[in-house]
Amino acid sequence: MIALRAARVFDGEAFVDDPMVVIDGATIAGVGGEVPDGAELVDLGDVTLLPGLIDAHQHLIFTGVGTLEEQVSPFSDDELRERARANAKRALAAGITTIRDLGDRGYVTLALGDDPALPTILAAGPPLTVEGGHCWFLGGECRGTDELAAAVRERKERGCAVVKIMVTGGALTPTYPIWKSQFTAAELRTVVDAAHAVGLPVAAHCHGTGGIAAAVEVGVDTIEHCTFFTESGKSEPDESLLKAIAAAGIPVSATLGRLPGGEPPPVIKANFDTMLSGARFLFEHGGTIVAGTDAGVGPPKPHDVLPHALVDLADIGMTRQQALRALTAEAARVIGVGDRKGRLARGYDADLAAFGDDALLDVRGVWRAGVRV
Repeated sequence: MIALRAARVFDGEAFVDDPMVVIDGATIAGVGGEVPDGAELVDLGDVTLLPGLIDAHQHLIFTGVGTLEEQVSPFSDDELRERARANAKRALAAGITTIRDLGDRGYVTLALGDDPALPTILAAGPPLTVEGGHCWFLGGECRGTDELAAAVRERKERGCAVVKIMVTGGALTPTYPIWKSQFTAAELRTVVDAAHAVGLPVAAHCHGTGGIAAAVEVGVDTIEHCTFFTESGKSEPDESLLKAIAAAGIPVSATLGRLPGGEPPPVIKANFDTMLSGARFLFEHGGTIVAGTDAGVGPPKPHDVLPHALVDLADIGMTRQQALRALTAEAARVIGVGDRKGRLARGYDADLAAFGDDALLDVRGVWRAGVRV
């Protein structure tokens, strides 16, 4: 048993008055109080101790160099698996102890899911897309409702934690415009119904306004990106639709966080301020927003980039405490592990990170399942 004392402790919801966390094996035994008999006291000094950070949207097989297809097509599944392992280790070293991986090839990230030397990885496997659609080269192409339902069943049988569907095109696949919907409403409903029938949530990649509206209508579990692109090629947030998202209680995994000075794709760069304004409107109207960095897709998005999302979370109107909650307890609830991750509370997984600065860039210690890594 280990008692960690720090200058400050944020428990996932708020800063606590008695800044000590007791770890017993792989779980948290308590917060505050006296040091238990027989426990080793470790004084971490002038640091802030938090639950391990949670990134709601990464791609561990990507390197950020070249087009997405170039990043994966020349490589074997074994090579992609080892790349994913290295990227996951990089994330863990930054204090990111849980990752939702929303698109690989060949289900390679599933092999990493039970390694205590890596973050907890909730893997989607190959994302569902249309023939030649966004990220078609990852192997998730489907034609019609029968193939979509079968694809959902396969992901359940293989042990995926979530179903990812490319509702619209994407900025980094030229075959479908970013705003264009790839599936009919009936096809989307088939995926949601099939996934919910086997206990899997659906993460919906949505850039286009029409795709966002369809995703809300069928009741997806999270909306990824949510950028409101229209046929004009511009982001045009729809306030009535944003209110509908908030009213439906569908969380948005917003694509936030990049290295300072890093350049996003031109269409994203040209519309970023407008996209942030949409997120700000959603947050002001009671919507839930967490950070999904999309790590791996480009040079400004390495797999340890999540702390840089704090700047964007502040820009959409979050206080520091709200932003920290979005990176911990709120994110855990959104991705379905809120009963064991994202909190420093008795019975929760002993995933913690200690930082020496408010930007969460000065990492002083990381614990995964109670073991300092």
